[in-house]
Amino acid sequence: REQHIRREKATSNICTAQVLLAVMASMYGVYHGPEGLKQIARRTQLLTAVLRDGLKKLGYELESETVFDTLKVVNGPRKQAKLQESALKREINLRYYGDGGVGIALDETTTVQDVRDLLQVFGAEENTIDINTLAQQVKLDYGTTHGRTSSFMDHEVFHQYHSETEMLRYIYHLQGKDLSLVHSMIPLGSCTMKLNATTEMIPVTWPEFGHIHPFAPKEQTAGYQEMFRRLEAYLAEITGFAAVSLQPNSGAQGEYAGLMTIRAYHLAHGGANRTVCLIPSSAHGTNPASAVMAGMQVVVIKTDDDGSIDVADLRAQAEKHSENLAALMITYPSTHGVFEADIKEVCDIIHQNGGLVYMDGANMNA
Repeated sequence: REQHIRREKATSNICTAQVLLAVMASMYGVYHGPEGLKQIARRTQLLTAVLRDGLKKLGYELESETVFDTLKVVNGPRKQAKLQESALKREINLRYYGDGGVGIALDETTTVQDVRDLLQVFGAEENTIDINTLAQQVKLDYGTTHGRTSSFMDHEVFHQYHSETEMLRYIYHLQGKDLSLVHSMIPLGSCTMKLNATTEMIPVTWPEFGHIHPFAPKEQTAGYQEMFRRLEAYLAEITGFAAVSLQPNSGAQGEYAGLMTIRAYHLAHGGANRTVCLIPSSAHGTNPASAVMAGMQVVVIKTDDDGSIDVADLRAQAEKHSENLAALMITYPSTHGVFEADIKEVCDIIHQNGGLVYMDGANMNA
């Protein structure tokens, strides 16, 4: 909402695809509540501390004694290359720092067996380190420096829905307040207002798609790489573009990536001065926010009553800023759900004045 109110003065270009992640995180909090989250956190911290103490028994030096879920091993009997070889044999991915250190991150999915496996990666003989004994000796107190004393998640919503049935009913109660394609057509043309068919959504739940770590080594993601290449080729063929780049997460991130590409194009052609970005007044709020984040100056173009671009005003502004014109951001169909009848003329006007056309953060998702 900030973007629609403040436009080019907005402080972020976050859009709905990223809000989905926030909704998932908030529902996680609703289901577990403050006590549930503390229990999960304590278990994660306990396993991390057990791993820390086990590594110290094996002769490894750690960057910090105070831990929550992440360790960095800076020195020890086995060096990075040997540790990487040992970890890969157990199908474990660790973080390998440029300085020779090794990072380990645990979370709520980590098991006691995972900790045993990690200790063996670092050279422990099987059954030589008693996990239970280490756990009994661990102190989890952060002390007065980092220990939290204030209450959190005080709202009643975090204290009501802690069973599957309660959670299901709460989610459907919220869903019933929403206007979606389940109820009617939606007159707003936007990236969130299209039908995502069930057949599209189901594969997201498959472990082959959903359980790949985003930082997994490229040699472990051959299927993903092939899927990316095919999708890029399909989109390039459909659009007639020379190439297509895939930008994850959201249309707003695609906006930013596209505008930075336009900026780089102008810099490569001696157009460092080309920083003016024309944006219709009907455009989605992320448009001006993304343009400012990309270092551009926003000039607003008038729109007609039906939401179409005022071509006369576009021409006037493009000619006025022809020496410094970088781009036009256009949504097609527009946020009003209208296909611009003069889209070819609009593009020609921008090209004739030295700019490029960015489309589109809603329908093509950049």
